Amino acid sequence: MGSLPSGAVTTGAMPARSAEPSALAVRRVVVWLAANVEEVICAVLLVVMVGSVSAAVFFRYVLDSPLPWPEELSRFALVWLTFIGAALAAKRQSHVLVDFFVGFLPERARCALAVLVNVTLLAFLVLFFTLSVQFVQKASVAVSPALSIRMSYVYFALPVASVLMIVHIGRQTLGLARQLAGSRRG
Repeated sequence: MGSLPSGAVTTGAMPARSAEPSALAVRRVVVWLAANVEEVICAVLLVVMVGSVSAAVFFRYVLDSPLPWPEELSRFALVWLTFIGAALAAKRQSHVLVDFFVGFLPERARCALAVLVNVTLLAFLVLFFTLSVQFVQKASVAVSPALSIRMSYVYFALPVASVLMIVHIGRQTLGLARQLAGSRRG
């Protein structure tokens, strides 16, 4: 009852089992990419920059036939890298800050001040997002000279980065607010 003749083809449970690990693997990859979207984008942009500059140097100095587009591509990649990198720094809480006087405050006051700073930053980022969307819309008529792409694609990094920063700083602010509420109870 439990054995199969040699050469028998099985149907039923076997395909479901083999499909399950691959679906789980895809899910893990998607979850990892979502958790590390800024890191992935920054890595890709850095590769694009290095590759385009290397191509420019090779074609200009080795082949004596300069390409018109690598400098522009690397500049546009740098714009995106700058703003996505700012979102990554917000995610990791690694932006530069001056906290000399904050160190003298009690823990609860430090937490309250951090919430106040983050709420102010969120207000600025919402304003930045609104203005950057308007800027992208206005830039949609301009076209880059070498790559012939709309400049709105380049400047779209501003609203994308501001949304990412709003998400990260918003999550951090909620955590700080919970911590502050917990310290009031205790």
